[in-house]
Amino acid sequence: MLDDDRGANENPWRWNYDNRAARYSSRREQAERWRRITFGGRLVVNENGEQCSPIFPVQDSTLSSEAIVDRVLTAYNLARGTTCRFFRKGICDTYKVQAGDDEYYLKVYRADRRTRTDVMEEVRLLNHLAEQGVSVAKPVIRQDGQYVNRMAAPEGTRYSVLFEGARGVEGDDAKHAQSTAYGAMVARIHQCADRMREPYMRGHLDMRHLVDDNLTAIEHLMRHRETDCGLILRIAEECKRQVAELLPKAQPEYGICIGDLHGGDVRYNERNEPTLFDFDSSGCGWRALDMGVYLASHSWMDITSDAEHKRQRRMQAFLEGYSGIRQPSENELRIVHLGPPVRHIYLMGIVLRYTAKYEGVSWADNHFIDWHMTWFKHWAEKNLQQ
Repeated sequence: MLDDDRGANENPWRWNYDNRAARYSSRREQAERWRRITFGGRLVVNENGEQCSPIFPVQDSTLSSEAIVDRVLTAYNLARGTTCRFFRKGICDTYKVQAGDDEYYLKVYRADRRTRTDVMEEVRLLNHLAEQGVSVAKPVIRQDGQYVNRMAAPEGTRYSVLFEGARGVEGDDAKHAQSTAYGAMVARIHQCADRMREPYMRGHLDMRHLVDDNLTAIEHLMRHRETDCGLILRIAEECKRQVAELLPKAQPEYGICIGDLHGGDVRYNERNEPTLFDFDSSGCGWRALDMGVYLASHSWMDITSDAEHKRQRRMQAFLEGYSGIRQPSENELRIVHLGPPVRHIYLMGIVLRYTAKYEGVSWADNHFIDWHMTWFKHWAEKNLQQ
């Protein structure tokens, strides 16, 4: 005699199957109720199907490392016991992943900054460069053959990609052999990128992106500093004029650029051979301004003659390496030296547009403006006709 209500002649396996199906159906119904919940102030029901207040909109979130292990990293063929730690908050959020002896980094893109196409194009570029023998930190393919993860964050859809860790050590500014090797690799990247079959479907790194979009944020901050703001606008117009007059918008002067060649996103092996990582800023632009970022990056706010001398020496070594692969034109070399003012405008604007969303604006005051104006005034004194 069975001690439940199935009946003596009922198939117990059939009952077990139906019971599991009922429980599964219940879970699906609960999931469907949650699926009806949408962000942006349109929450309709809670997990019990009851009406409730909308979730308050979010402008920036930090995703759980534990959830990334359970819900993202399981899609990859990684070693057992994989761990994930939140590594850095920035324009992208970065998570350090350890899988056995292998190190990876998961990059989570901002919902308001990168589309799925943007992310997939970055992956396509890196895979192309790796196929051409360029040493870059490659994206890691998932078990289903895809590269890009879709993540439903409170502020909207965010995408992520897992990358191999770049092996080697950080650069040493005193080792000009590293700058030369770095320049040669950048030239190879520019050349290899020109051989991509399909157009690079990302935003252009033109003067609108580098200068105009950031001037909007700068002007808003400096409404009470008209004279100082006017100087920045004057510098911007001079840079735009020279670029328009001296450079064509065609290959090889104009093409896929890395966009952030500050020298920090590179590791060197014992032979000073570089491996590059982080191509999030990549897009089509002028190669001279791409190279000019390197000139602008070492002790970038230091206006002493000693710091300028070091920057010029590093840049000379970089250009020696670059010219050994691709010879820039005389006009390009002239525009390289506009890299610093363009870069300073870009960085001043980008922190106001994006960094403020996750750090707040407590730093965006007169001290911040003075800090930048010291540099702009110094550059204008040496480069602008009075």
